[in-house]
Amino acid sequence: MSADQNKERFLKQIFSDAYDFAHQENQGEQRLPAIAKTIFDMLEEAGFFSEAQFAYHIDEGSNYAAEVHGYMCDFEDDVLSIFFFIDATKNVPLGDLASITAVGKDEVEKAFKRLETFVKRVIEKKIVGIEESQPAAELVELLQECAKTKQKIQLHVVTTGVVTDRTAASQKKTDMDRDLWDLVRLSQVCTGGGNDSIAINFTKDHDGPLPCIVSEKASDGIQVLLTSIPANVLAAIYDKYRSRLLERNVRSFLQFNGKVNKGIRQTLINEPQRFLAYNNGLSATASKVNFKLIDGKIGEIISVEEFQIVNGGQTTASIATCLRKDQVDLSLAVVPMKLSIVPAELIETLVPQISQYANTQNRIQEADFHANNPWHVALQLISRATWTTPMPGSARGSRWFYERSRGQYADEGATTGTAAGKRKFRTENPPSQKFTKTDLAKFMLSWQQEPSIVSKGAQKSFVEFMSRLRKESRPEPKLAEFQQIIGQAILFKTAERLYGELAFVGYRANVVAYAIALLSHRTQRRLPWDEIWKTQAIPDNYCTILKKIIIGVRDIIVNPPAAYTNVGEWCKRPKCWDAVLASTISIDLPGMANGQAVASAAIAEPTEEISPLINAIVAIPSEVWFAVAVWAKETNSLAPWQRSLSFSIGNLNRHPSIRQATQGKILLEKAVGLGFTHASLIEGMLTNLANSAE
Repeated sequence: MSADQNKERFLKQIFSDAYDFAHQENQGEQRLPAIAKTIFDMLEEAGFFSEAQFAYHIDEGSNYAAEVHGYMCDFEDDVLSIFFFIDATKNVPLGDLASITAVGKDEVEKAFKRLETFVKRVIEKKIVGIEESQPAAELVELLQECAKTKQKIQLHVVTTGVVTDRTAASQKKTDMDRDLWDLVRLSQVCTGGGNDSIAINFTKDHDGPLPCIVSEKASDGIQVLLTSIPANVLAAIYDKYRSRLLERNVRSFLQFNGKVNKGIRQTLINEPQRFLAYNNGLSATASKVNFKLIDGKIGEIISVEEFQIVNGGQTTASIATCLRKDQVDLSLAVVPMKLSIVPAELIETLVPQISQYANTQNRIQEADFHANNPWHVALQLISRATWTTPMPGSARGSRWFYERSRGQYADEGATTGTAAGKRKFRTENPPSQKFTKTDLAKFMLSWQQEPSIVSKGAQKSFVEFMSRLRKESRPEPKLAEFQQIIGQAILFKTAERLYGELAFVGYRANVVAYAIALLSHRTQRRLPWDEIWKTQAIPDNYCTILKKIIIGVRDIIVNPPAAYTNVGEWCKRPKCWDAVLASTISIDLPGMANGQAVASAAIAEPTEEISPLINAIVAIPSEVWFAVAVWAKETNSLAPWQRSLSFSIGNLNRHPSIRQATQGKILLEKAVGLGFTHASLIEGMLTNLANSAE
């Protein structure tokens, strides 16, 4: 496929997804939010931004024009990104075919100036009085905070057109960095059609060339240079490119958490001159390196192209953070680096392998983080073969379309050929019933009571979901599990709809995740999944309860403790979930299932000679252990061996072994933490269990 065809296909995908989003319930068919949301989702899935928010505000006067369309605050890197969207195809209705349009440098400059003016007027407190419920109100607070803390502000102009000279068009004019995303760059980074190339000239832009030792070039063109890079240069490069430096290193990129390594910090503060001796250094790659030999194998690296750090991302970010937060003097610190020159034609295949072998400690296979995992393939197959129950007046049901990789929905719709075929495809596979792998992670993690993880964004949610999938050795999904997953999707979408009906604005993603998690906890992870699948709807009595939970949860979320000035950051903390769990939000569902008592064999009374842990286990009635086993199977909450153990403990007519007691304590505490309750499980039993120790 040619470069132009790639761009046309990508633009078509943007239009298709934006059309679907604009025509969702409660979206109001607004064009700009639909395009922004679509591109934000694509960039997040590609790993560039997490939880970017659409926030429109315009402020114009006779001699100024300020405008903003969105923002994203990265608290780990202390960067506030704000966005302006240029809709180059605004005259073409969403859903129609659009041709590639050129966007001029002047139009890009106008967009950047509108963002700069917005920032300036906010800092000067000339933009005030924005309704508190509007997303732009939080952006104003964040910008004013930046003025106090000197937090970095980055300006991003995003366009659905093509800019001839991106570098010239995004030339920095103030102390705020500029970044331009046109259709070419978006297509490259969002579809895997090429990375967003990083070129660095050490001589021109930094302190000078890097000294190096040059190895012989291998027969396949690979060559390795051993060098060292000044810590302040490395920090400057990271501050400019950030996660783009790590995009080919799946492990480093996906697991990076922005935390500073304590050892690195102490070395930089107390012994910067020994950093080279103490630190293992970086492994990096480049498709082209301009270096010159000085004497034998000794040389100097002048510049690099397609530069990527494949091992040492945490080290790099820690150095940059120490400079930014601690104002550490990095002039004496030097970082060792192995730089592999990889021919351009081998970049896509070889660099991930270098990354994998460079990360041998606690290595996590790349496949574990990809939708090519057999579990996802099986889910896709079920989604294509499973039809919902036909509704009254309909001859046939519809399908929930699992889009395992981006673009599958548009591609499969296009293969129908005719307009009638496309209409039939969309009728059988409604856009509202399409869900992606990151949607899947949000649905399931919310129900699994992990709202703080869901609040960290789609990509990190997917990483956590895949990590659990791998640890649990989860079998491929069957029809029953697929139907329950769809039930969770319906629940999530229903909560989003109810949030809109309540006329709330802002924080929807956070509130929905926490509300579903609390419903899961209060109902012991039980809902009438069969009924939900058959009716494709949440029962009215549950909707009423869900509304009540949404109202209560939102009140907790938007009023964080004094230590958390930002609502989004508060939602990412486990303490936020603790606060929601500790709330008095209650639900009353007549006939709601509790753990069912099961007839059981008697367990011998505990004796003084038995350990406190075994005493605590024996004191718990057998019907509780049976109920845990039944509940865990119904809700798929515990590992199969834990369900079996719970049943076994209930059946014992003797004291459990130390090992059984230890694992029994773990599984019961986990079950209770997930919302399991039983009339025979009184508080004192749980207290004794918590206080027991082996």
